[in-house]
Amino acid sequence: MALEIDGLAVLCAIAETPEAFPAIRSDVTKAAHALVTKQLKAKTLDLPGLRAVRSALGPQPLALIVDGLKDAEAKALVIRLDKHHPDLKDGPAVAHRRHLMALAADLDPVAAPAAKAKPAKAPAKPKPAAKAAEPPVEVPAAAEPAPPARPTPAKARAPARGKTAPADALASAAMAARPPRRPRQQE
Repeated sequence: MALEIDGLAVLCAIAETPEAFPAIRSDVTKAAHALVTKQLKAKTLDLPGLRAVRSALGPQPLALIVDGLKDAEAKALVIRLDKHHPDLKDGPAVAHRRHLMALAADLDPVAAPAAKAKPAKAPAKPKPAAKAAEPPVEVPAAAEPAPPARPTPAKARAPARGKTAPADALASAAMAARPPRRPRQQE
């Protein structure tokens, strides 16, 4: 009976000592790209999940992976995470990628528009009175409803934990050759 190995532990070991695995370096890159892409395309990914991925990877590696997404995939992801943004449905692919990276860097999504107020019904016409002595009662006309306010774009928050994010992570293609070393956990 074969035992299953802990895949994450093996991947951590490969990442910590890449010099021991020179023949698989390109395979590791492809696998990492495929795994993160699969996580981004997961139906269960929400905004906190996207921010957790960015926190784990850093802005530049995530930007490179987002840049590798197909245009339709990037558009579907950003629309799913920011449903009420008015410019995303018809915007160019580069705008989708930039907005996705801004959401990952703590930009709040656009709030849902307020429910439209139903127009007030016109007052009913008074029925003819049996007695002509009573004067007709005037009902004031309903006030015109104000046009719905246009949603204001979300404001960017300062980067968390005092980290300074690059102005545009997609513009930077520089990425460290090796991930930072992480201490192994002793059991």
